[in-house]
Amino acid sequence: MKIKYLKLKNWLLVSLGALLGLQMGCGKDHNEEPISGMYGCPEGTYHVMGTVVNEEGEPVAGINVSHLDTTGVDGRYEIRVKCMPESNVAIYFKDSDGEQNGHYRDTVVSVVADRSAFHDGHGNWDYGTADVEKDVTLQRIDK
Repeated sequence: MKIKYLKLKNWLLVSLGALLGLQMGCGKDHNEEPISGMYGCPEGTYHVMGTVVNEEGEPVAGINVSHLDTTGVDGRYEIRVKCMPESNVAIYFKDSDGEQNGHYRDTVVSVVADRSAFHDGHGNWDYGTADVEKDVTLQRIDK
């Protein structure tokens, strides 16, 4: 009896949410990127780019950057993340090439842009893109 009650309660809540134009779930597109709801909240794209360097200021290749493969030979990276404007975006830098360029401490960098930094939006919920330049210095781990 309790299971029937819970199913009915869930069905009523979902139906009420649909009538009010609320989305009660979320999903991912074919590229495994989060999809924001049709009737949800504002969304923008953080376009973050920069150079990963060591403590001496030399570019570091072979560093994994969040959803990218690795930094190039020149240490440059570029990533796009969809989220709400003014959200704190965490970007992870992880040494993945072993001894090739030395060992570096995994690093997390937070990036945030206020709504005025977004451009080229296409409507009330689409704020467009905020371009953020963020250079990162990694600490070497002595072995």
